[in-house]
Amino acid sequence: MKFPMDRPVKIVMLGAGGTGGYVAPYLFRLLHMLDKADGIFRCDNMVYDDAVDVPECCRRAEELFELYQRCANRKQIETICTNYLRALEATKLSITGHMYFVPHTYMDQVDIFEDFILLLSGLNKKATPLVVNSFYIIDDAKQREKMTEEFYLAVKKEIAAYQEKCDYLIKSSSQSPTVMDRWVLKVQALEEKKRHYEGVLQKELSGLDDEFSVLKLLSQELQVRANSIRSQRFQQRAA
Repeated sequence: MKFPMDRPVKIVMLGAGGTGGYVAPYLFRLLHMLDKADGIFRCDNMVYDDAVDVPECCRRAEELFELYQRCANRKQIETICTNYLRALEATKLSITGHMYFVPHTYMDQVDIFEDFILLLSGLNKKATPLVVNSFYIIDDAKQREKMTEEFYLAVKKEIAAYQEKCDYLIKSSSQSPTVMDRWVLKVQALEEKKRHYEGVLQKELSGLDDEFSVLKLLSQELQVRANSIRSQRFQQRAA
């Protein structure tokens, strides 16, 4: 939905039962987005109902609104965790759940990640606890072979996603050098991750060469386009 920003918007909510109770949290978020500068949630023109304690619902709505402004939501936390795991060059295992293989060179940072999750669990407003555990994997030929298979599965998915995004930027004639640069850097980071894992797993991961060749070509095309757009804009400003 798009609302005009130059005049007031009134949203009327009738009842807070089954449907209203479900809609209410999203309505609070919408109100917060519409009026961040004010930061005040108001209930006025209340219509009383014998079946619903309207003042209590409004009081609870105000509490939830205040809580929402102070809390990080699930998506924000997931983004932080995903970015941190990416920095650890973690490889998601193919089994059900959130299990990752992290090279031993990052074990000191795994401790920091565990402390972070433990702290979040203590602050979590929901009853579900947040749990994280780490354990060492025996560094032998058998385990390295298993991790090699997992690495192939995970990175092939990443490469496919990167190819799709790079191809989209090229075909849509993207005019944003910043966005294209971002994906060029992501491709470079994925290549560096592959080189690092070759050392960790003690073998050359040649099974990804074909996929990486295609991805590198797309990355190079993005870089050329980004540089060309910058050059054109510079010339236009100079003219």
